[in-house]
Amino acid sequence: MEYNEAQRQAVEHMEGPMMVLAGPGSGKTAVITGRTCRLVEQGVPAGAILVVTFTKAAAREMKERYLKRMNRPSTQVTFGTFHGVFYGILRNAYRLSGENILSEEQKQRLLKELVHTYCRDTEDEEELIANLNREIGTVKNNRIQLEHFYSTACPEETFRTIYRTYEEWKQKNRKLDFDDIMVWCYELFQKHPEILSLWQKKFQYILIDEFQDINPIQYDIVRMLAKPQDNLFIVGDDDQSIYRFRGARPEIMLHFPNDYPNAKTVTLDINYRSSGAIVRRAGKLIAHNEKRFPKNITARHGQGAAGAMREYDTVKEELQDVTDGIRACAAEGTPYEEIALLFRTNAGSRMAVEQLMADNIPFQMRDRLPNLYEHWISRDILTYLKLGMGSRRRSDFLQICNRPNRYLARDAFESAQVSFEALYDYYEGKEWMCRRIEKLEQDLQLLGRMTPFGAVNYIRFAMGYEEYLKEYAAYRRMKPEEFLERLDELQELSRGHRTAEEWFRHIEEYKETLAEEARRAQQEKSGVTISTLHSVKGLEYDCVYILDVNEGVMPYQKAVLTEDIEEERRMFYVGMTRARKQLTICTVKERFDKKMEPSRFLEELL
Repeated sequence: MEYNEAQRQAVEHMEGPMMVLAGPGSGKTAVITGRTCRLVEQGVPAGAILVVTFTKAAAREMKERYLKRMNRPSTQVTFGTFHGVFYGILRNAYRLSGENILSEEQKQRLLKELVHTYCRDTEDEEELIANLNREIGTVKNNRIQLEHFYSTACPEETFRTIYRTYEEWKQKNRKLDFDDIMVWCYELFQKHPEILSLWQKKFQYILIDEFQDINPIQYDIVRMLAKPQDNLFIVGDDDQSIYRFRGARPEIMLHFPNDYPNAKTVTLDINYRSSGAIVRRAGKLIAHNEKRFPKNITARHGQGAAGAMREYDTVKEELQDVTDGIRACAAEGTPYEEIALLFRTNAGSRMAVEQLMADNIPFQMRDRLPNLYEHWISRDILTYLKLGMGSRRRSDFLQICNRPNRYLARDAFESAQVSFEALYDYYEGKEWMCRRIEKLEQDLQLLGRMTPFGAVNYIRFAMGYEEYLKEYAAYRRMKPEEFLERLDELQELSRGHRTAEEWFRHIEEYKETLAEEARRAQQEKSGVTISTLHSVKGLEYDCVYILDVNEGVMPYQKAVLTEDIEEERRMFYVGMTRARKQLTICTVKERFDKKMEPSRFLEELL
């Protein structure tokens, strides 16, 4: 294989530590594969080489490339993920089997039981479980003292109780989760230097891909394993570090030259993927980050188009123009599979999915799209509409009777079918409660005569549901915007439907179509890609659209600290550098009837 000068230097490196700064589309996989081949050709035993990646797919690709280059059917070089490699070490030391691993399904079930025990007043159970799962991992991967960890998922004492109970259950049942693999391996090496020495002798050359995504405990283990020769070859791009929420710390890569003062550094500064204009604009953007290694990335391909920056009045106009653009690209010969729509959050893609469905454009999801209509806020609103349509089911009343709080007792709803006469009888003599029941009855009658959009608006403001969400957010110590955004989106989706019945029919069709598209995409892997910026890293497309590049969305409203803004900028950079030929950046003036400002990042591109 022909290498450029920087690639050649990296491939031919033999002894001691090296850091390879690999810009987007710079051929880092070819470099890792090439150096692995080079080591074996220079007489290093294949069994002494460890190549570590973050995904099974990446490890498999590396191995396949190596075998093809070396023209061999098999190899003793170890290609694996962090979890796979370190679990192998634990299995050897502790005689573990697959039965000792706590599956994700088991973990979810256990956390659900703990939430039911210790967080009885939660409405968003699924989201809370996901946050608890993430925070438990954060404590372990960063080796944080439990008493010093500040939980945002629930009150500190509740989190600590859940954490301790979770750990006690695993210990009692001799189970370990994926985060434990790292903790156990670290502790094994700390307590048993003789075992560490055996593995040090085995893995004398360690190569790590996507090093910018490493977390503290992974780095600590790797550093121990690499001693005493320190033949540690790391490849990554600090400008593409976007997984802080998973525990990744870009500071680790930034501090690598301090940890290894004798380390050689080489920068892969030629982008073989994108046009010159895209590379130049992306470079201007990322240069605004202060904590980074300076790079001057150039494009191998020609200048190309600078990329379009388009502003729309509304999200609906934005999506309609984007789908028109997709059709135009397809008409010019670009396969749907070479087109991607990128969003900052998974929630942001929901309306795009509805638009693609309406326009009969095939698509595939990189992320599991949670059905907005199944969110607990949506269930509340839709239940109100059902009651407005005449439903009198007990379960429907119990869903919304105290959202907002009307202080209605569950015992007041005795029968499977509820009548207001029975409610009045239950609270006979309590005038203030009867007035509340009367108000609810009148509200439901009004809802039955409204359009869905008007009904949602009435529930929000006249019936006090938005205020209820704000109070719930304060109770959960969350920003109310996190809930109000879901409400805004639901109300926007109700627009255009004349009756609640019509909207409910659409919702059922949407659910069926979403399930069908998921099955088709899984089988065929075809259609326009819809993805978050997080999930598209490592991929590339001919045509890329980045949507809703507005303040509060990109950078996200939660990003307040400088380090948060820098990570948001890195995410935008990752999105831009997925494009080979065409990049379109979209902003809107209004979203859900609220004025929006263009992202500060747009000025940085010019």
